[in-house]
Amino acid sequence: MNKKFIALAIAAAIAPAAFAADEVVLYGQVNVALVADNSKDSNFGIDNQGSRLGVKGTESLGNGMNAWFQIESGVAPDDASKAGFATREGWVGLKSSEFGGIQLGRGKSAYTKAYEEFDPWYQDDSFGINGFDQLGYTGNAALVPDRGDGGYKYRTDNTARYTYSMPGLDVMVDYSVGENKNKIAGQKEATNLSYYVKGTIADWWYIVGANMARNANFRDTNGDGKGDTWAPGAKLNNVLLGGGTSFGDLAIGAGFQRHVYSETGYGTNKRNSVLVNAMYNLEGNSLYGGIIMADKLKYGSVKMADSRYIRYGLGLAVPMSKRTNIVTEYMATDYSGTQKDKSYFSVGAYHSF
Repeated sequence: MNKKFIALAIAAAIAPAAFAADEVVLYGQVNVALVADNSKDSNFGIDNQGSRLGVKGTESLGNGMNAWFQIESGVAPDDASKAGFATREGWVGLKSSEFGGIQLGRGKSAYTKAYEEFDPWYQDDSFGINGFDQLGYTGNAALVPDRGDGGYKYRTDNTARYTYSMPGLDVMVDYSVGENKNKIAGQKEATNLSYYVKGTIADWWYIVGANMARNANFRDTNGDGKGDTWAPGAKLNNVLLGGGTSFGDLAIGAGFQRHVYSETGYGTNKRNSVLVNAMYNLEGNSLYGGIIMADKLKYGSVKMADSRYIRYGLGLAVPMSKRTNIVTEYMATDYSGTQKDKSYFSVGAYHSF
């Protein structure tokens, strides 16, 4: 065997390892809490709270241009069967300080990132995950879009993203395709357009977000609250406007969302939601709370009875070190109709590395 070839192969194998030591970062969170949840069969449990393990890296290409990647996997310390590789984020892209960045892959949509600006919660059942969802309406679960495929796209697959940042302004635009054309005769391709703009004016910050989904699986036919069937001509539009400021140790924020969903043979439903939250630095600890108020779901020209809800919560995060917090949180949702009210209390340890 050619010894020179062997030497080159060994050098090639060593080079990525040397690069990895300089440019690749391993990061993650291990978050586990004791939970009391009245919406489950068992009220008490030990639950994972968004634990994750990721790796990311960059390479300078010169002239202010960098290549980068990120792979982030969900891990479940309480139940390993619920974990999966690259289930959270998976991206590769190019970025320039002058022209912005372009990336391809999968992850939280731009719209998700917009409303998570209003979410200080640690727990899995938080404002960021459930607060701006179009929560189900008793007797009409099959008609009301819910998290997963309706309400918004929390994470999007097959996504191209453009980002741009300058002092006082951040912009993010996503376009995702469902790759499902021709799975059903006459079915159109599912698409999702999502954007996020964050800026500052004096001491205030503002957020503008929008999500526009077309021809996705919005219809719930099995009663699990998630879309599972292609909805002909489905159109889902969400708009989010909000902002906030700080006064010493007190930070406040407020947001408004407009939701409009239509489908061939079904019609149109609409709902408005308002969120107000606050966070206070209490001698190094974070005390935070918020409330979301959603008005009645309007189907056509009629506001549906018993479809209003209020969601509220309170939390306290006590730092034990720079990377470890002990967090206590309470979240509840009150419905105006016959649907069972929900409450969720948790005490947990949250460690970042």
